[in-house]
Amino acid sequence: MHWLYGEMASAMPKPRLSIWRHRDFLLLWSATAVSQLGTQITFLALPFIAVTLLDASPLDTSILAMLGWAPMITLGLVAGAIVDRMRRQPLLIGCDVARALAVAAIPITYLAGWLSLWHLYATVLITGLFSTLFDLAYQARLPTLVARDDLIAANSGLELAQSGTRIIGPGLTGALIAVFTAPVAILFDALSYLASALLLLGIRQPEPPLVAAPRAGSVTHVLRREMREGMVSLWRQPLLRTLLGATLGLSIGWALVEGILMFYIVRTLALPAEAAGAVFSIGNIGLLIAAALASQVTRRWGLGPVIVGAAGLQTLGLALLALAPLAPLALLTTGYLMRAAGVVLYNLSHLTLRQSITPLHLLGRVSAAVRVLGWASIPVGLVAGGWLATLSGPSVAIWSGAAFSALALVPLALGRIWQVRTAPAPAP
Repeated sequence: MHWLYGEMASAMPKPRLSIWRHRDFLLLWSATAVSQLGTQITFLALPFIAVTLLDASPLDTSILAMLGWAPMITLGLVAGAIVDRMRRQPLLIGCDVARALAVAAIPITYLAGWLSLWHLYATVLITGLFSTLFDLAYQARLPTLVARDDLIAANSGLELAQSGTRIIGPGLTGALIAVFTAPVAILFDALSYLASALLLLGIRQPEPPLVAAPRAGSVTHVLRREMREGMVSLWRQPLLRTLLGATLGLSIGWALVEGILMFYIVRTLALPAEAAGAVFSIGNIGLLIAAALASQVTRRWGLGPVIVGAAGLQTLGLALLALAPLAPLALLTTGYLMRAAGVVLYNLSHLTLRQSITPLHLLGRVSAAVRVLGWASIPVGLVAGGWLATLSGPSVAIWSGAAFSALALVPLALGRIWQVRTAPAPAP
């Protein structure tokens, strides 16, 4: 016998309780805010360490970014099957503790005089593995905390917390680096993961029970069958198939830019660390605006039109980044802001649609399949961006990213996604 995630009405959330009066949601929201604030420190400090302390090249920083995606691409389907076989809350807490231990290794190796690019690579791989499990479990846990009609509001509230940390995070990171040095500043991320775990321990809403299911064959055979069920469920949903094609284009587009963006800002545009932090902080206001307005925008215009508009915003934002040499601070900030707003609106609408139409017992596996298939090309895109930047300059890589993002509009048009106003009920 093995265990699968069941669906029992008594374990599901009662409808229409305002999310801001929902104790368990507020604990999840607080845990997200605390851990994301710490994550922003590491997100900016690691490439800063690589470039300034370890003399990393554009290819080195692209590899560093690529390794962060590798666990989801290579192990995402297995992680989705694991999430659907376990209680999500203990898994979330365990992942927080594991990530705290992993990032704490950076200041330790730095103070001991051992820090190298290989230590950065290992830390990114380990935290990426546990973040993969955490993210899938977190997305599958939310529908058991709030009612289906409250999913867009809950997702928007959580994104609002994350967006706020992206605004505060770069400035805070710059100050911590100035006071403690970049490697020691990462210790604050470890503390944030531990605080998140403590907050998650306070959630009381029960999860649907794990139900025994017959197991024919080895564990490996069962896992393969369950992973296949997630892929098949995804492919049988025309809306999710359409979004998968769009996600692929947007993912490749950003991958070509992400790995070389810090190099582009610091070396090509010759901006100091304080200016780079200001660009990210001000640009990330787009995240906050989009998260705050997402619920109202989707209610007014519908999920489909918002998804199409969000893809267009991302493309235009990358084009402005490529034009940044004309007016570095203005175009960098505006482009980053527009792309950030587009990402939030796209992800929230996509996630709400997926959570609404996917049966709960398949949600972990379907979410994993979406991520694996949609993001499979990201590691290649990151390395390709570093290669293009090395051979032809960062501007060429960023223009290439904008072109790939524009291609995302093709499947959205062919799939008539703009006609979708509200999410249908889950398939039986």
